[in-house]
Amino acid sequence: MKKNITGAIVVFALITLGAVAVKMLTPLMESSRQKVTSDAVRIKGRIRIDMDNWIGYFPFRSKEMKQILRQEGYLLESRDDNADYEKRMKRLADEDIDFAVATVDSYLLNGVKESYPGTIIMVIDESKGGDAILARKDKVQDLDGLKDDSQDSGDLKIAFTPASPSHHLAKAASDHFGLDAFFSLKENMINTGGSKEACDNLLAGTADVAICWEPDVSRALSDNRIIKLLGTEDTRGLIVDILLVNRKYAHKYPEVVTLLMDSFFMLLKRYSQDPELLRDHVMEETGLDRNAVNAMLKGVEWVNFNANCRNWFGIAAPVM
Repeated sequence: MKKNITGAIVVFALITLGAVAVKMLTPLMESSRQKVTSDAVRIKGRIRIDMDNWIGYFPFRSKEMKQILRQEGYLLESRDDNADYEKRMKRLADEDIDFAVATVDSYLLNGVKESYPGTIIMVIDESKGGDAILARKDKVQDLDGLKDDSQDSGDLKIAFTPASPSHHLAKAASDHFGLDAFFSLKENMINTGGSKEACDNLLAGTADVAICWEPDVSRALSDNRIIKLLGTEDTRGLIVDILLVNRKYAHKYPEVVTLLMDSFFMLLKRYSQDPELLRDHVMEETGLDRNAVNAMLKGVEWVNFNANCRNWFGIAAPVM
C-alpha cells in the first residue's frame, strides 16, 4: 500500500512538472514560430560577397552588418575564400556572388582574365602597417639579410600568397630595396592560400620569412621569435582595398548596392564614435588580446563616405 502511494506521488509530481514546463515553453515556442514566419515574409533576398580575413574587411563580415541588413530584409552571406583572387574574380564574373572585395593591384592582376567583371563603387581602406614582411629573428635581422650578397639568403624559405597584396608588397620591396634576386628564386618560395597559412608556416619554422596581413601580422608578432622587416605604415597608396559589384547585378538591383554602401558607412561611423566597441568586436572574432588588437587596428585606415567622394572619386560629398 505504501509503495502504491509513493508511486502515485511520483507520477503526480512528474505530471505537474510536465505541465509547468509546457506552460513555460509554449510562449517561447510560439515566439520562435512567429519570428521564423515573420522573417520568411520580410526577407527580400540575399547579398553574397567573397573576401578573406584582412582586418579591413571586418565591417562587412561583422554581426552588426548582418543585423543592419537583416532589418532591411536582406541576408548577408560573406564567404572567406582564403585570398584566392583568381577564383574570386571568376565567381564575380559568373554571378555566383554579387560583390567582391579586392586590392587595386590584385584586381588589375586577376580581373583581366575575366574582362574586369566588377565595377569599383567605393574604396574600403588603405593599409597603414597592416601588411608586412616578417621573419624569424634567428634567421634574418633586417632587409639586408635578404639581399643576394648575403651569405644565407639563398637558403631562406619565404611564404606568401601569389597574385595577392602580399605579392604586391614583395614586388615593391624588390624594386625599392634591391631584393630582386631573393624574391625571384622559385626554390625559396612557399606558395600559400592566404595570410593565415603563410603565418602558420612562419610560426612552425617551415618558412624563415613570410608576408602577411592583419590579423596574422599581430598574431605572428606576439611570438618573440618573430620580427617585422618592412610594413606598409611608411607607404601611401601602395595597398588600397576596394569594393566591386557585378555589373549586371548593379544594373538590376541599384537599391541593394546603395543599401550595402550606406550600411557600411553607417557602421564605420558607429565604430569611429565608439572605438571601444570596435575593439571588443575584433577581439571576439580574432581571439587576440587588447594590446594585439590595438596594434592591429593601427595598421588599417578605413575610408569614410566624405573621403571616398573627395579623395578618390573627385566629387563633392552631398550635403546631408
